[in-house]
Amino acid sequence: MSTLELIWDAQKRYKLWSWTNGSVHYVAHFIRRLEGRDNVCTVRIGERGTPREPRGNRDESAAVGIVKLAFTPAESDALEREAQCYARMQKLQGVAVPRCWGHFRGKVAGAEMSCLVIDYCAGVPGEHMHDPHRKIMAAAYALHAHDVMHGDLLDGRHFVKSGRKMFLVDFAAAVPHKCEHGRQVYAPDGRWMIGVCPELAALERIHGVHR
Repeated sequence: MSTLELIWDAQKRYKLWSWTNGSVHYVAHFIRRLEGRDNVCTVRIGERGTPREPRGNRDESAAVGIVKLAFTPAESDALEREAQCYARMQKLQGVAVPRCWGHFRGKVAGAEMSCLVIDYCAGVPGEHMHDPHRKIMAAAYALHAHDVMHGDLLDGRHFVKSGRKMFLVDFAAAVPHKCEHGRQVYAPDGRWMIGVCPELAALERIHGVHR
């Protein structure tokens, strides 16, 4: 069993648990809510009892994470599905998607609450990224190669620069997907044809990059 102590301030400390996250225990200090998203906040996070444990929300030696909060059964189910997506994408974490710290559950004032914790990803303001369209498509191809369709990529808001990398974020609409894009497959009439994935094909048209 893994635990997360979510520290809002000196008076508000919440203990949450995960049964699918090994036996690591984390401490997270609230920094701020993201603008326009009351259920998403940034935290300083690290392993309890190690040099990486944050001493407070201004401890710049600690990692910065994103906490997505859920307070209803429907919201909790959506977070659990997103956590399952991250589990399927374990090899992509830190490469094309953020690292996932885990999915935790607990009670706040007697009410059920759950949260998903991932790395905070943001590019440096003004930083130039060489060939962003190709990096966007590389991330999308990698995602589909791991049997996941994001479901909400066409407006570009879920591609985030992280240093020299391009990350995909927010898998609330993602579904398992056996991608056949660019592969030889059988057509309904029994002939061979080249498979086309709607999500990848649409992205290729937008970004002018084809595999």
